[in-house]
Amino acid sequence: MRRRPDVFAAFARLGQLPAPLRAAACYAVAVAAAKALGLALLPVMTAALAPAEFARLELLLSLGEIAGLLLAAGLVDTLYRFVALDGRAAVARVAGLGLAMGALGLALAGLGAPLGAWLPLPAPPLEVLLLGAAVALDVALGVPLALLRVDGRAGAYAGMVVLRGALHVVLATLLLRLGAGVAGVLGAAALAALVVAGWLLASRARVGELSLVPLGWGRLLAYGAPLTLGGLAAFALGAADRWFLAEAVPGEALAEYALAVKLAMAAAFLTQPFELWWYPRRVALLAAPGGAAESERMVGLGGALVLLAAGAAAVAGPALVGWATPPAYHGAARWIPWLTAALAMQSLGSLVNVGCYARRSTNQALAVNGLAGLAALAGYALLVPPFGVAGAVAATLLGQAVRLVAFWAMSHRSAPLDYPLGRLALLALPVAGASALPQWLGSAPAALALALLALLGCTLLAAALRLLPLPALPGSPRHA
Repeated sequence: MRRRPDVFAAFARLGQLPAPLRAAACYAVAVAAAKALGLALLPVMTAALAPAEFARLELLLSLGEIAGLLLAAGLVDTLYRFVALDGRAAVARVAGLGLAMGALGLALAGLGAPLGAWLPLPAPPLEVLLLGAAVALDVALGVPLALLRVDGRAGAYAGMVVLRGALHVVLATLLLRLGAGVAGVLGAAALAALVVAGWLLASRARVGELSLVPLGWGRLLAYGAPLTLGGLAAFALGAADRWFLAEAVPGEALAEYALAVKLAMAAAFLTQPFELWWYPRRVALLAAPGGAAESERMVGLGGALVLLAAGAAAVAGPALVGWATPPAYHGAARWIPWLTAALAMQSLGSLVNVGCYARRSTNQALAVNGLAGLAALAGYALLVPPFGVAGAVAATLLGQAVRLVAFWAMSHRSAPLDYPLGRLALLALPVAGASALPQWLGSAPAALALALLALLGCTLLAAALRLLPLPALPGSPRHA
């Protein structure tokens, strides 16, 4: 009988994985698919929207982000907490509160739609209303979607996330081709969220886990308030820059910057599977026998993956801009390497902050994110008016640097781990050099090939520095 190739044997063994690992794999697939669908929509949007329209869409999406943070009121984390305390009785209350907050958001969007004319990039009432509908449905969807994770239904969770992403891409593509513009993108987001939210909320209602009786809502909102503050701090560091730029630069420059941010985030997309696997385990591992040494090793591994992923995004992003977007967007290419550096610092900060989360309270994490957010806001206020996009990039780098250093310092007090920071620094230097090659040598295919070869060399260096595990060769003891 012919022996199956190893790759097929590996796929056959996936079903034999322990349940937690199967769940982690499902979550990784869901997130990866959703992000890939979002990236696939970018060429469609840039082809259909003028840079000024793309900039207005980005400003509306950042407005939706802060509205969603306020309306969601930390309800997903509240669900996790109160299900652990009160059991299934908490589900109906939290799900009902989520639906009520979504309805409140829809009402506020209807009342505030005419105020879109007052935005730095004025938007018609229809776009504001569609944005409000998308945000409101997203808030209502959050709790039943999180409940699938509570119930261990990882496959159903992945299916819902992928379904929503696919619906958004298909509907947005259709509406953009019909000339619906920004309203088409926002309407597609609202329709996709409506389908999934309606499905999940109806299933909760059928089993009696959806209650609109406001008993206990005050307690739930009080628990979620500090979590909302943490989200606002993250918003200041992640999306507030659009508001400063909208006042200081033309819409075309804001569109270039927004596109660069989206493509730089591909680095986070590449490291997401590792983060989904590692973050839920890191606190428990630190407390286990030998946990300190294993934590140090995993942070070295994660840091190497972050640096290499950032290098890959910095090299591939500018090439993708030139290949998949109209010439009006090509200026985005010069900002991508700098923004991938900022996102790499963000991921590294999250890798070295386990000491902050190993404490009984998360006040330290809130303080660090707040400090970094304030540093970024101060940088935007001071640097964006005179320097435009370059000032926003510099302020973002400043905020992420403050976050990284503060997280390491505060975490080291609670958990004095000996992270391989020196080896990571040795890896970071050649990765930065490889990332800069297309900027120095131009966008010719030869320059791209040289940069990719340099990144391959960086991968070998990471293995030589014992940050990445060396693959076992056939016939070696580890392979056997």
